[in-house]
Parts: sequence; C-alpha cells; structure tokens
Amino acid sequence: MVAKIYILGAVGSGKSTLAGRLSKELSCKHFSLDDVIWEYHPEGDKKRSKENIKSIFEKILKNKNWIIEDVGRKIFRKGMVEADTILYLKISRPILYKRIISRWYQQRTGKEPAPYKPTFKMLKQMLLWANDELRNSKLKELEPYQEKIKILNAKTVKTYSYNKR
Repeated sequence: MVAKIYILGAVGSGKSTLAGRLSKELSCKHFSLDDVIWEYHPEGDKKRSKENIKSIFEKILKNKNWIIEDVGRKIFRKGMVEADTILYLKISRPILYKRIISRWYQQRTGKEPAPYKPTFKMLKQMLLWANDELRNSKLKELEPYQEKIKILNAKTVKTYSYNKR
C-alpha cells in the first residue's frame, strides 16, 4: 500500500507520537520537518540554508511512502499537495499546555532527550507557538486540500488507524 501522510498540528499536539505509530502500522519511514530545518549541535542549533532545506525535503518526497509531520510551514506546502492524506491535530489549549509543560519538565530533568536546550525561555516560546496556532489555525490555509483532510482531536488521535480510515 502506498501512503503519503502529512501530519499537522501545534507544538505538543501529538504529531510525533502519531507519526511513529503510523510508521509502525504501515512499515513506512516518518520524518519530522524540524529535522529538515535545523542541524542540532551541543553548542547550539543551526538553521540550514533554504537551498539545503529544499533539497532535503525533495528527497523525502521522492520516497514511495512517507509520513511527514510539521507545524505547517509554507516552505513545505508541496508535501500537502503530494499527500494522499492530511491529518490535522486539533487539540484544546489545556491539553496542549499540559503536554508542553510535561515534556519540557521531562527534558529539563534529563528523563527525555531534547533536540534543544530546555530552558525557561524555550518553554515560554513553545507555549507562545501553541497559542498562536490556536488563534490562527492552519485549517484556513488547508481549504484547497479539503478532500484529503481528516481532523483529529485528543480522543480520536489515540485510535486513528490509516488502514481503517
């Protein structure tokens, strides 16, 4: 089965968790587009050049199957065009904030790895990003892809199966 799935949602919405689960279900590789944007280094993260980002992203899209997850950056819009399914994770503010704070705490205490330094400044930034998505939902921008969008909430995301859609 060919599957090209684009997962969108705010920070803390469960994109990576869902991508990992679907990756196992479909025996298909998943990609976090944060990893396309950033090179992670102990001394500080470095943003890749636009040319490098586009090159890496094009290689991902050339795969027969893929699952990609992102917050909905415009530079990756071609992925939405090529996807057969777009999953938008619409999670409530209290759940998002709880997840973000919990993840940050786990990273801050070393119980979970972090691709960034889990500072208070980063916690504040993640909460701001989540709040921005709640106020300015990407759903408006996804109207051209209505026929392939599935909106999942905190309950439905737990039981979603690509094979049972």
